[in-house]
Amino acid sequence: MLSTSLKTFALAATFAVALFTAPQANATNFVLPAYSAAQLVEAEQQGSFVLVATKPGCPVCAKQVPVIEALLKDPAFSDLKVLQYNQVTEKALNNRYGVTGQSTIIVVNKGELVSLTRGLTDEQAIKAEMLKAL
Repeated sequence: MLSTSLKTFALAATFAVALFTAPQANATNFVLPAYSAAQLVEAEQQGSFVLVATKPGCPVCAKQVPVIEALLKDPAFSDLKVLQYNQVTEKALNNRYGVTGQSTIIVVNKGELVSLTRGLTDEQAIKAEMLKAL
């Protein structure tokens, strides 16, 4: 019986180590381009862009990001720079743009913050936000 308990403990410990030491580069497991300082500078130089603040495990983010991904296939958005960042770890970006939680879409047009919305999952509502950057 002790042997089974030790095996169960070892398996649980291995899982916990894997879970808590997994790479954090794409911690949200979404496929929008991940934020980097260099990409943000490039987007700022371009003047208009969208930042998406996500959080690992966020159910709203899990609905929101695929909608944004699908919209980016529309030729109308072919030149729109969209970057995703981890709202938990990127505190400087939160402060800079006034983000208070995950699933926030930040829209900048011609260098000006024009919109900050949180929790949108409806395709038409997200599309309307993204159009504000064009």
